[in-house]
Amino acid sequence: MVAFGHTAIGVIIGVTSYHFLGSGDLATGLITTGAVGVTSHYLADLMPHGHFFRHLKYKSSILWVIIFDVFLSVALFLGFSHFLGKNIEQILYIFFGIGGSQLPDVLDGLIYMDLLPKKSLLKMENRFHQWTHWHGKNEHALLWSYTDIWQILTVVLALLILLKY
Repeated sequence: MVAFGHTAIGVIIGVTSYHFLGSGDLATGLITTGAVGVTSHYLADLMPHGHFFRHLKYKSSILWVIIFDVFLSVALFLGFSHFLGKNIEQILYIFFGIGGSQLPDVLDGLIYMDLLPKKSLLKMENRFHQWTHWHGKNEHALLWSYTDIWQILTVVLALLILLKY
């Protein structure tokens, strides 16, 4: 799944968590929201989805993915939340939902760029994360296509939820 889709799911989780957990302990609510976000990442990766490029182009494309797919999606959703007048607690829940939903890909990217060692827990997480990608590995991964309309619909749903709640 592309980062915009994971970010959108994180927004949905953040808004939902705020409504169910927002009146309780903030730290517990945020940790729970982040954990649900991480879980959502693996579940979303189990669904059929394409990517913008294949493995061989990863190193030459990663900077553009970080800027336009990760940072832009996070900035747009958080900025939109602020524009809509969400309070700081709501925005924190949204931020933790997004953070959790992005964490497995961030870890993979840092490992692939040799900024984190692929050892012990990180190695186990990486293996599990790669296992959740049903569509093939490396150069056999699917590319983005019309079948990814569900990723776009997820972004639209997240925007509608932000408007409504």
